[in-house]
Amino acid sequence: MEDSIFHIIIVDDTMGENDPFVVNLKLDYGSEAKITYFENVSPAMDFIDMHMSERMIVFMDCKFGSVWEGIDAVIKLRKKTALVYVVMMSANPINQLKTDDLASLINTENIFFIKNTDEDGAKEKIERIRSIWKSRFDCILERWLTRHPEISDVEAFSQSGKKYTWKDILSEIRMQTPVGKAMEQMVNQFYLYKYAENKE
Repeated sequence: MEDSIFHIIIVDDTMGENDPFVVNLKLDYGSEAKITYFENVSPAMDFIDMHMSERMIVFMDCKFGSVWEGIDAVIKLRKKTALVYVVMMSANPINQLKTDDLASLINTENIFFIKNTDEDGAKEKIERIRSIWKSRFDCILERWLTRHPEISDVEAFSQSGKKYTWKDILSEIRMQTPVGKAMEQMVNQFYLYKYAENKE
């Protein structure tokens, strides 16, 4: 069974649905990804919030008009989760970004950068991110649940009287909640202990 569909989200105020960048990504990834284009940051961020529990790659323009709105949006997104991969796009060289903005981006996780309309660069970043997904715990769990849907609603974890199914756990991990982080830490510790036991 194939992995579930992932999202490619493009946020740019100059492209449009018929831009070659958007069209070619749909041609190359339309059978594997749901590709959604937004002209403005606000509805894009609402969409991202609604799909936070799913795998996604966001292509975000740095600058909207004269405002560095894309950078601000990504910094806000990073306060919610580090698991959404973002490819920042700009018509300007990266060294033209404000020092504070550049430092803020460098200090966040899972951020990439391409020049606007760089289709080859975009595809290279998508494939690189998909390769990373193969070893990330939430993506491994997602593949496991796709292959074993009967397990999705089985209780996996409880905390303070609240019960979580495996499907709930996947969402909690993707949204980087305290429960999701705790579960991820427990799994990592378990496998480290098992590895150490096998080596003794």
